[in-house]
Amino acid sequence: MPQLSRGASTLLATAVLGIVIIGYVLGHSRSQGAPAEKMLTASAGNVLLTYPATWHAATTAADIQGLAIAHPLVLAPGGDATQAGLVAGALGGGEGAPLPGPVIALMPELPETAVVDLLGSQAYRYAHVKLAGFNRDLTLYAIPNPSGEETVLACYASASQAAFIRACEHIVASLTVLGQAQTYDLTANPSYARELSAPIATLDQQRSSLRAEMAAHATSAGARSAATRLASAYASAAASISKLEPPSAAGAAQTTLVHSLKQAGAAYTTFATAAGEENVTGLNAARKQIDEAETGVQRALEEFALLGYQQA
Repeated sequence: MPQLSRGASTLLATAVLGIVIIGYVLGHSRSQGAPAEKMLTASAGNVLLTYPATWHAATTAADIQGLAIAHPLVLAPGGDATQAGLVAGALGGGEGAPLPGPVIALMPELPETAVVDLLGSQAYRYAHVKLAGFNRDLTLYAIPNPSGEETVLACYASASQAAFIRACEHIVASLTVLGQAQTYDLTANPSYARELSAPIATLDQQRSSLRAEMAAHATSAGARSAATRLASAYASAAASISKLEPPSAAGAAQTTLVHSLKQAGAAYTTFATAAGEENVTGLNAARKQIDEAETGVQRALEEFALLGYQQA
């Protein structure tokens, strides 16, 4: 099975998946008699935030590659967003995963997922996100919207201004998403995780042994037999997973996974046909098709990891 979480042997092990659900409550304590901090409000698109007067709106923010927020709201300490700040807004295109694909592609490893409570909604929270080419501490929040654009927020700060990450998180805790009523829980479901783990674990075992057979057999008949059985294994996994009843938050991810498994099965069928015909050109094309299809499976599994279905 394609490797998940950039080094884990597989995302969905046969044991119950580790589900990282962190109750996240941001309080703000003050010493008795201290003057209340002046607070302001700002909105952009579907986002309304309350923030301290020491922060100001900024016209530009640090470049977070891959995070294409349309008409973002940018707030920063003193209005200078070069080293620390908050970027909030809606993603332009429809994304299956909580985070945009271009952002995920820049991650050397997937972050842990937490589900946090905001004002009237929940969000996925990803702390200490590592992105290639971005040298600041980064925390990302994603608020799905099945009927429209997803809301994403980014808190970032350089090492010398790390305290502003906490201040930014206080601002995020005040967020109200306008015109969006969240009707389902984002918390990962342990029962669903167990049901999902079984066919994936079985496929992972079959793939490991049959791929070894394909590499070991020099004869076209041996390669064809292994590829045919692999095609059947992928089709069986897709059929099993398609019968599951996913939680609302995981419905799109399950659809993507089933589709990617079917694509991989079809790629191995193409390889088996080319092997039987001893068609070198066809085999090379089929190998490319297999690589692309298995990359699709990898990405689909990463979607589940970002939904909180992570290996313990």
